[in-house]
Amino acid sequence: MNRTQHKGFGYLFITYAVVILVSLLFFSPFVYLLSTALKDEVQLLMQPRVFFPLPMHFENFVKVFQQYDIVRYFSNTITVAIFSILGNLIVSTLAGYALSRIEYRGREVIFILTLSCMFIPLFLIIIPRFLIFKKLGMIGTLLPLIIPSAFGSPFSIFLMRQFLRGIPMDLSEAARIDGCSEFGIYGRIIMPLCKPVIATIIIFTAQWRWNDFIEPLIYLQNEKLYTITMGLYTVLGLSAEDITTNLVMTFVILSILPIIIIFVFAQKLFIEGVAHTGLKG
Repeated sequence: MNRTQHKGFGYLFITYAVVILVSLLFFSPFVYLLSTALKDEVQLLMQPRVFFPLPMHFENFVKVFQQYDIVRYFSNTITVAIFSILGNLIVSTLAGYALSRIEYRGREVIFILTLSCMFIPLFLIIIPRFLIFKKLGMIGTLLPLIIPSAFGSPFSIFLMRQFLRGIPMDLSEAARIDGCSEFGIYGRIIMPLCKPVIATIIIFTAQWRWNDFIEPLIYLQNEKLYTITMGLYTVLGLSAEDITTNLVMTFVILSILPIIIIFVFAQKLFIEGVAHTGLKG
């Protein structure tokens, strides 16, 4: 092995070592989470602590359904996520198409105004939004959690617009010559090419809705409508004597598992969608 190859091997070794070390640091909280979830009450008090207890108590995953109303929390969260995703996809794809594939005066100004909405802090619009929903009589329902996302998000519109600008305009021009309508071009030609960015929008929207805590805390008043984050808050809000740490950790694992599964199955499309959105300005 010559000196150049030796240096290349050393650089590669250091790079992989750093990546593995950083990955372990980020992954260690999840290992601790899983370890605690598989312990019983006696093992929780043992010193020194062990990461992988023996025996492992997988029955904790059954007990958590018996002790907490986790099915209701999941169903409420899934309802919010599904309607938010559907609305966001419809509005964001149409808006992104109009901002990238159709020529008209003021298009770039509208895009800049849409993009500027990304920089408005959520806490700045919470009170006005709450007053609007209160006037509409929607407080205490799931609608305030669904409607804002279902009308599209600036970030999703930005992703869609950037991705569509990477698709040659010749496809649209050829379809127009053949007599295809604008909605036909949108639905039959352009959208089938947008699977990566659509998957990206689905993942981001699902994650935002699934992890949202502030808005459910503000709008939901009935425990029957609590989402998964509010359910976890309710569990942790009890007195310390009533909290069973291993079951709470099991609750947390179940709450993050759907997002992990979605990302694992859609990560290829997700990475491709994020990569293509930066190809053209």
